[in-house]
Amino acid sequence: MIPAYSYELVCRELAHAFGQRSRALCREHVRMTGLLFARPSSPLAKDEIIPSIEYYHHRSGDRIDFFCSGYGAYWEGLREEFPDQVIVAPGKDPDWLFSAQKFNAFRAEIESMTMWKYSGGVDLLLANAIYDSAHQTASIDFSSLICCQLDRMKQDGAIQSVETFFERVFQFADAQSGNDPTWGFSGKQELRVAGSALKRVVLSLLPRKLGDDAARAFHFAVVDVSRSAQHGDGPADCH
Repeated sequence: MIPAYSYELVCRELAHAFGQRSRALCREHVRMTGLLFARPSSPLAKDEIIPSIEYYHHRSGDRIDFFCSGYGAYWEGLREEFPDQVIVAPGKDPDWLFSAQKFNAFRAEIESMTMWKYSGGVDLLLANAIYDSAHQTASIDFSSLICCQLDRMKQDGAIQSVETFFERVFQFADAQSGNDPTWGFSGKQELRVAGSALKRVVLSLLPRKLGDDAARAFHFAVVDVSRSAQHGDGPADCH
């Protein structure tokens, strides 16, 4: 879990991660990343995400980065920049803080860059981050996006809990090699559910006992939310 309140910051952190970790990870140029939109007042975030945010920060490891919209740390001396900061999860060092203003600014920025629209609940966007080694820059490929609306997925029985779903995502990321972790996952699974590779990725992370018909009914979307895919149909929301 990494604090996030601007796309520029996300790309800078991703570039740093690629640069620092590439030697140990075969100089990779693609890695899975997640953008988490989970306001601390949301019931699911309050009960299942905020209490474990420090653990998720460490568990995500070197294979995947989750960026938490509106969250941050070491803001105590920056009241002018983060005037509405509140402590949401006391940590050993430092505390996890939240700014509704920064959350909303980041939400608006991602919506302006893509066709995605925030659902109002707890949204997890999984995508590939791409590294340009020549320029030492990174960006997110919004043309291959897994959009998971976690509260609706739990309500419908698609996931047992956030912690079990996150753990499966982390395990998937841990097992990846090659240049396309998000798409590559589907080829290793014995799945009977038809659909895109990205849809099969999400379904692979769900309980095996669920049938095909039930799986198709879950409230998540697999979409190309890049602006290049827009044809006047409006934003792609997360359900």
